[in-house]
Amino acid sequence: MSDISSPMPPFMPPQPPPLSPPPSSRAVDRTVPAPHRGRMLRAMAASLRSSFWSDAPGYQRMAYLVGAALILVGLTHAAIWAVVGGTAEGPLSWRKPTTFGISFGLTTLTLGWFGTYLPVRRWIGWVTSSVLCLSTTLEVVYVSVQRARGVPSHFNNLTALDEALFTAGGITIAFTDVVILAMTVASFVICTAPAPMTWAIRGGLVALLAAQGMGAWMIVHGIGLLDEGATALTQSMTTYGAAGSMKFTHAVPMHGIQVLAGLAWLLGFTGLSVRRQSVTVGVAIAGYASLFAVALARTAAGLEPFDLVSASTLLYLAPAVLLGAAAVAAAAGLRPYPHSPARL
Repeated sequence: MSDISSPMPPFMPPQPPPLSPPPSSRAVDRTVPAPHRGRMLRAMAASLRSSFWSDAPGYQRMAYLVGAALILVGLTHAAIWAVVGGTAEGPLSWRKPTTFGISFGLTTLTLGWFGTYLPVRRWIGWVTSSVLCLSTTLEVVYVSVQRARGVPSHFNNLTALDEALFTAGGITIAFTDVVILAMTVASFVICTAPAPMTWAIRGGLVALLAAQGMGAWMIVHGIGLLDEGATALTQSMTTYGAAGSMKFTHAVPMHGIQVLAGLAWLLGFTGLSVRRQSVTVGVAIAGYASLFAVALARTAAGLEPFDLVSASTLLYLAPAVLLGAAAVAAAAGLRPYPHSPARL
């Protein structure tokens, strides 16, 4: 009876079936809602602020500031070069203080960043960073002063002052080399970075050591030419054999440290597993190593870096494929990240 006496519900028309989601929304993995690209870029910016500045001790910040100042010196010389003009070749080119400022600035800044993952006592950090910053600054200042004087910076023994400055430049580089060597050893012992970044740091530091070795080879070669009576104003002091470019062999591994570390950092924002990220970094390291090997072989044979009529130029295909594969893997894996990655 109670059922009969209860009021009847109002008439409800039949409801249409729910609309199917568009194909694009069906393709989205609903288990991990992906933020838009702007959020991913903000996560990247936050990661940089954290690892580069917010959480950095004072000695790292000093390296960042000195590195930025050296880059500014290089860019200033580039601006002067653009105004006054001039060739990119020769010992009196504005190219030299430009590249020295930018290159030493990037190196100082990057080595300071690597200190994030090489935990040491604070006083050790201050000593190491101070030696690095002082030595790289003196080298850039020395090259800039010699360009302002209108004389070659390297392989110049025409006056007592020129010879003293050249010797002092060699000494400052030796201190830089000691810092790089110490950090390389530390990267194999106490590195606390995630596996992909750890291998990038190790590979980059070993490459930087190789670049310093090529620099030492150039110095020994050039001093030998000086002893034979050659001068930097009349002869290239960094050409080996007929056309081997020792500068090219020196430059190739110099900035692998930024390429590899940058790749590992970007991989942290991909959907790739840590293992696949490490493999991708390993492929890039192999590519950079093979590029250096080809450059060194061509220089030692007295060949210019690129020669379209030389069959050995085809050897560049191997590093190109390896480095290209690593770049494609990183680019393909980049997507809006569901959360900020581990601090890299």
